[in-house]
Amino acid sequence: MFDQNDQRTRLVLYRCPSGQPFARKWVRDVSSASAPDFDLIDARTGYREGVSGPPGARKVYVQENDHSPMRSAPLDMPVNAVIDAGFDAYVREHFDSLDPQVRLAFLVPSRLGYLGLRLADTSSDAGTRRIRLSLDAWYSFAAPSIDLIYDTADRRLMQFKGISNIHDANGGSQTVRIEFPASAEQPAPTVQDIRQAADLPLVNRCPP
Repeated sequence: MFDQNDQRTRLVLYRCPSGQPFARKWVRDVSSASAPDFDLIDARTGYREGVSGPPGARKVYVQENDHSPMRSAPLDMPVNAVIDAGFDAYVREHFDSLDPQVRLAFLVPSRLGYLGLRLADTSSDAGTRRIRLSLDAWYSFAAPSIDLIYDTADRRLMQFKGISNIHDANGGSQTVRIEFPASAEQPAPTVQDIRQAADLPLVNRCPP
């Protein structure tokens, strides 16, 4: 994470087990940290999704693969809109006042629109807090949810478990568990580090 043109920016590389990157995502807190602009490209299939545009004229777009046309639509910004990793910013901002009655509008680029999600505590102890994001519908029991674990001391996300926007090698959706141990935190990247990461070529197939 770094500042670029007075905007909080994140560059994420998704790597093969061999270390080669196959996908890259830029996230820019243009409007707000909970509803940022972003652009994701997965070189294995050509899948791409994101949000861009100036305030009041933003759009959401998606391309299923190298052979598909890019689809896009104007993006409304409803109350409690959450985009991509903005769910984390929303949770941390409202950490002491999370209301299970509040309905979040979670953007799903493949639908070119939002899904209603509800947010609820599932358990907590002296050191951690577990939060679930689930579909705000009567059939939510049959739909996948997102489970989050936070460190209550510093509101740091420790674990994410749920549907990922990084597909499997065949282009299908997958459920992932991502750990964020404190020991893995590193110093802020230098300008050279950022340029090198941005310029790394993406592979279209992970080595076996």
